[in-house]
This record gives sequence, C-alpha cells and structure tokens, in this order.
Amino acid sequence: MCRVLGITHFDYTKHEKIVARFCGLARSGIVMTGDPPGHEDGWGLAFYQQGQLVVHKSGGNMLDEADQVFDLLRAARTSPAMILHLRKSAWANTSSTRHAHPFFLGNTVFFHNGVVYDYQNLLPAMDRPELPDDARDTEVLFYHVLSQKAPDLGRAFLDSAAIIQQNHKFSALNCLFSDGKTFYAYRDYAKEADYYSLYRATSENSCLISSEPLDDSLHWEMMAQEEFLAMNVTGS
Repeated sequence: MCRVLGITHFDYTKHEKIVARFCGLARSGIVMTGDPPGHEDGWGLAFYQQGQLVVHKSGGNMLDEADQVFDLLRAARTSPAMILHLRKSAWANTSSTRHAHPFFLGNTVFFHNGVVYDYQNLLPAMDRPELPDDARDTEVLFYHVLSQKAPDLGRAFLDSAAIIQQNHKFSALNCLFSDGKTFYAYRDYAKEADYYSLYRATSENSCLISSEPLDDSLHWEMMAQEEFLAMNVTGS
C-alpha cells in the first residue's frame, strides 16, 4: 500500500512544489478504512540520467528524510521520467530499504500500490533464480512481468496482470514503471476505489500521475478501472 507520483519530462524548477506536496502525503495521504494515518514505512525515488536508471531507496520516514529527495532531484535537474513512492507496509517486519519500492533490473524500474495476497502461487510458473528468497508481492510481481515472453515491457505487464486478475487474490494492481524509453501507468483495484486511486494531469509537455491531486491549478482526472497508459519519453 502506498502513495505514488510519476512525472514525464521532469524539470526540478517546474515540479519542485508538486514533489513537496507529494512528500507531505506521508503524513496526510488518504488511508484505507480502519487504517492508522501515514505512509511512513519507507520511500523510493527513480529517475534517468544520460539514459541510465538512478534509484535511491530508504526504509526510513519521508517526513524525516525529504531533504535527501530534494538534494537528489535538484542535482539531477531534469529527467525523461521521475517516479517517487511513499510506502505503507502490508507485510510485518518489512519496513526496510530492502523492501522499499522500487524494484529494478538493468534500466527497468517498477512501483506498485496494492497487495497481491497469494503472490507465492505465482512462483511455480516463474524461472527467475535471481529472485531473493524473502521477496514479497511487488517484487514477485515485477519478476513475473519480466518472465513473460512478450514483445515489450507494456505487453509483458498486461499479460501478468491478466493472470493475476483471473487466478489470484489482490487488492489493487496500480503500477508505474519504465524502461527509460516508455513510461507506463496502470490502474486496477478490487476494493476501496477511493484509496486505490490514480489521477492524471498535464502541465506543459509533462504528464503527471499521482495517487492524489497535488495542485489545484491543474486539471486532474481519475484514471478508469484497467486503464493503461504508455508514453514515449525519449524525446526529453
């Protein structure tokens, strides 16, 4: 469970305030019915520099560590795609850098909001010896996507999503991911639509995807159930 923000054609001078408002969701973000407030169980940041993926993760609280995020983004200045994640752990004893999102391999990076409750049942069909023994649902989902024989990352994800939808129990499959050439966003939920939300907005040449609206001056539209977006970012 989490809050997530993705921005294509990221520019720190233009998007600093958006990032600041998003970081504040660690304290004020919507939570599921009956849950305590806060998304304070870790954070993760990914962006691309000169075509190469850069990832920073922490098991700490964003409310205490936001300066790290701003220092990193200020130094990067721009990126074809930037994704930021605030974690609310669904699994006991996993509030650590190891289990913080994103998960990545090579230039491919993957963020997820939701829970695949029976993720262990995905393992028999996977041939990924590099998958760590302590992997939880999102990491297993990521490697499941990478296991698909598909022509591109987007098709591989949709193939995995279809398997989970048909055969497994999940709360949501809200995902932001990228290979550095294309930025992808997907929304699907099986419960609590108000929590498992993804909104999109545009600002100049950037597309913004966020769990919650972040700027009243922008027009935010809720992504539909099973809506899938694929945006080329190589022109940045």
